[in-house]
Amino acid sequence: MAAFAKDNLISLKINVDKKEGSELFSKFNGMVMPTIVFTNNKGEEIDRIIGFLPPDEYQAKVNDIVGNVNTLSACLHEYNNGDNSPENLFTIANKYNDRNESENALKFYKELLTTHENLDISMSEKANFEIAYEAFKNGDLAPFDTFIENNPQSSMAQRALMSMVRYYKGQDNQVSELGVFSRALKMYPNDPQMLNAYAWRMTELELNLEDALDKSRLAVELATDEDHKAQILDTEAEVLYKLKRWDDAILVIEKALRIDPSNDYFIEQKEKFVNAKKEARQHVPA
Repeated sequence: MAAFAKDNLISLKINVDKKEGSELFSKFNGMVMPTIVFTNNKGEEIDRIIGFLPPDEYQAKVNDIVGNVNTLSACLHEYNNGDNSPENLFTIANKYNDRNESENALKFYKELLTTHENLDISMSEKANFEIAYEAFKNGDLAPFDTFIENNPQSSMAQRALMSMVRYYKGQDNQVSELGVFSRALKMYPNDPQMLNAYAWRMTELELNLEDALDKSRLAVELATDEDHKAQILDTEAEVLYKLKRWDDAILVIEKALRIDPSNDYFIEQKEKFVNAKKEARQHVPA
């Protein structure tokens, strides 16, 4: 893989925390990290890879990009030559979406839904979600409600709910935020990610802490991935810290540290809990 890149590409690693990197990230409408943008010698984007891919999948993707296979320009060329198949429309829409060109993406998502019946469920869910999400970004939450009601088993319904939570959080509307959490927990009572998100938010608000403790402990039991379990244990420890149960908080964060002993954040959390315990002892009346 490294040899292929050396022979076929000029690779640059950009730090987006610095001025030049930040400007480039904005220029290419970057949204998440990591994002790898492939350009021609004029600096024009050919394609991009967002997130981490397994080595074999990554190499296959790079081979396609170098060969101009399934790139946006290649798919648009096929579209202009009459290929409005679901697969091509879906690919084009997703390519525009990855570039944060929502207007173009919506055009193709809508064409996909209006010109083809009996779509693959993953295509229809993605298209409907992105259309609802664009309305949501403009302050219209109703399409998200409809999407959630129509697709309760979709992971995108969970994403929609969490987007609504963040929206109400930004509006400092705790009543509506808690209402969305209540709805989400009724829909996904055994989803560790949802349980953990709720529990952590309660530590920030310092509300419903006993309930948050129950939810975080259930999430720990349900988590199957060790790294995810360590993160949830940190949430449980934080809830205990907010409840002033210092010893229990220390014991729980030590469980997280046994899973990930070099995690600087977990180490800092333990120090915070230990110092809180010491300070509490110092203020105990003689």
